[in-house]
Amino acid sequence: MKQLIFLTFLVLNLNALDNKDENLTVSTQESFLSSVEYGRMLYKQPRGISCSQCHGKTGKGGQKIAKYYDKHKNPKLLKGVDITTYSLEDLSLSLSNRYKENNKTKYHKIMPMYYLTKKEIQAIFDYLQYSNKQNSNK
Repeated sequence: MKQLIFLTFLVLNLNALDNKDENLTVSTQESFLSSVEYGRMLYKQPRGISCSQCHGKTGKGGQKIAKYYDKHKNPKLLKGVDITTYSLEDLSLSLSNRYKENNKTKYHKIMPMYYLTKKEIQAIFDYLQYSNKQNSNK
């Protein structure tokens, strides 16, 4: 009986270890993972396309997304924008597929929806602020 209980306990703990990425928290007071580290993880691999594929490693933009043709059949390149100067509010709007232009809310035509929580958006914001502060000090 003791062996059965021990094996059950062992299997449950091994399953919990396999799912450790699903249980990540953003709390920096109780977690071994800081908000900046969590933000870096989300930036590199959110729920879908990586932010860095369009906005670059540190959010400076310029990454080629697609080639297209305007209404006059001129070739154009769609590139990711610089998001390093975004406020937390701007980043939140953008990640919910909206942005402000001339005080009007508009919807992105290209930006994917990520359905991130406020804490996850805060973590990405913290990562962008930290990484760009580090790059400006070099």
